[in-house]
Amino acid sequence: MNQTKKAMLMMLLTAFLWSLAGVFIKLIEMDALAIVCMRSFAASLTMLFFIRRQKLPWSWPMLGGALSYMAFTYCIILSTKLTTSATAVMMQYTAPIYVAFFSWMILNERVRRSDWVCLAVVLGGMCLFFLDKMGGGSILGNVIALGNGISFALLSIFLRFQKGGHPEQSIFLGGFLAFLIGIPFTVRSFQSQLPSPRDIAVLVIAGIVVTVGYRLFTEASKSLTALQTVMLPIIDPILNPVWVFLAVGERPGAVSLCGGGIVLAAITIRSLLLIRSPQP
Repeated sequence: MNQTKKAMLMMLLTAFLWSLAGVFIKLIEMDALAIVCMRSFAASLTMLFFIRRQKLPWSWPMLGGALSYMAFTYCIILSTKLTTSATAVMMQYTAPIYVAFFSWMILNERVRRSDWVCLAVVLGGMCLFFLDKMGGGSILGNVIALGNGISFALLSIFLRFQKGGHPEQSIFLGGFLAFLIGIPFTVRSFQSQLPSPRDIAVLVIAGIVVTVGYRLFTEASKSLTALQTVMLPIIDPILNPVWVFLAVGERPGAVSLCGGGIVLAAITIRSLLLIRSPQP
C-alpha cells in the first residue's frame, strides 16, 4: 500500500473517531464544564505521549493555536450538551467560510465572490437551526454553537502557520489550558455529585479518541491533496448524529436537518470550487 492510500485511510479513520465525540458527550451524566475539564486532562496526557520527546517552542502561532483549541473545546462540548449534536457539529463545519474572512482581515487575502455567496447560503442554513422548535435544542446551545466554526477556523489558521513545525503541540497546550480553567467548575460539580465509574471510563476513552484523531489528521494531511483533505472528513458531520440517535435516541428536527444539509452542501461546493479554480 502506497503512502497516499495509507494517508486516505488515516483521514477516514480520523473522521470516524471525530464522529464519536458527540455520543461520548451525550452519554456522560456530568456538568458540561466538568466534562471539558476531565476530557481535556485525558486528551492532554494522550497527546503528551506523542510529543514527549519534542521541545515546546514558544511562538505566537503556537499560543494562538492553543487558545483557539481551548475555546473550541469549550464551545463544542457545551453546545453538544445544550443543543442537538447535529447542530453542534454542523456549526463546526462552517469553519472554512470563517477561514476565508479571517484570512482577509489578518492576512489581507482577497475574498472571492463565491465566498460571499457561500456566506449568505450558510447564514440561511444557520437560521433554520434557530427557527426549529422541534429539534430539542436550546437557544443558548445554538448561540454557543456559533463559536464552534469561529474557533475551529482560528485553530486552522494558526495550525497552518506551524505547517513546518509541530502543530500538535498547540493541541496539547490548548487541552491543558482547558483542563486548568475547568478545575474550579469540576470541584464544585464533584461537591454535589461524584462521577460514576462509567462516566470516568467514557471520559478517558473520549479524551484518547479525540487526541488520536488529531494526531492522525496532522500526519495524513502531509500526504494528501487539498481536495482529499477537504472531502474525506465530511463523513464526520454525517455519522455524528447517527451515533447519537442510535445511542440516546436524539432526533434532530426536520428544519434543523434541512439547515444542516444546506450548510454542508454550501461548504462542500465552495471548497471544491476553490480547489479547482486557478489561484490569484
